[in-house]
Amino acid sequence: MTSAKHLSLALMALTFALGACKKDDEEPATPSGGGGGTPATPEEPSTTPVFPDAHGTLWAVKSFSSTATPIGPIDFEMGLGIAAFSNNGFTTNVNVGDVALNGTALTPGTTGAYTSVSPTSIVDIDVSSVEWTVAGGNGFAGFTRTVNDFALPGVGTVTSAENVVRSDGYTLSCSFTSDADSVLFLVGGVAKTLVGGSSSCTFSAAELAGLAAGANMVQIAAYSYTSEVIGGKNIYFGKETVRSKSVTIE
Repeated sequence: MTSAKHLSLALMALTFALGACKKDDEEPATPSGGGGGTPATPEEPSTTPVFPDAHGTLWAVKSFSSTATPIGPIDFEMGLGIAAFSNNGFTTNVNVGDVALNGTALTPGTTGAYTSVSPTSIVDIDVSSVEWTVAGGNGFAGFTRTVNDFALPGVGTVTSAENVVRSDGYTLSCSFTSDADSVLFLVGGVAKTLVGGSSSCTFSAAELAGLAAGANMVQIAAYSYTSEVIGGKNIYFGKETVRSKSVTIE
């Protein structure tokens, strides 16, 4: 199905670099792939933050993507689940048996991270409420955890230009964000994390200089999370809303 194929390409920006950090840290968790505005590889940005003390991270994500086409923009909306478990800081991930979000089974990928997105299928999960079930294995206890003690963050429509002129810098904005601990802004693989409630972020010409010209994507990801110790492991549960928009880097 053509629309599913296009959506899977957009959702690949939610690659499976998953980790964890203490919620009371003064600085927001750092996204993999170039935190703080440092240029990084633009082809594989990640919207999931890195939490250094985690053994497991489980994310319920609402994704909105807008892709430019010759007949105008096409918008997609999808709920998905991403999870990873590791005993060595996510250098390698381990299999913990069956993992499901709201009854939908996630599939381990080539990195060992679990996801509801695969090369052949995408399952749209209703993430308005969240329940995780993990069978357990490789030193991880099984558990069922309902995560309804904080809201799914909101991100309004991306209002920034479709052309990113590197030499001019670029301001990435949306109409609003809500209910987030932090907000991650990405232009290609260049990322900055701001405090919750932020709806605009400016990238300088120097920060964008490492991006290659051509088609790319901007993203705004608002996220909140909590953590607890389960079976002696630090397990993080996150909720995230991501708005993605195709752009042209000039």
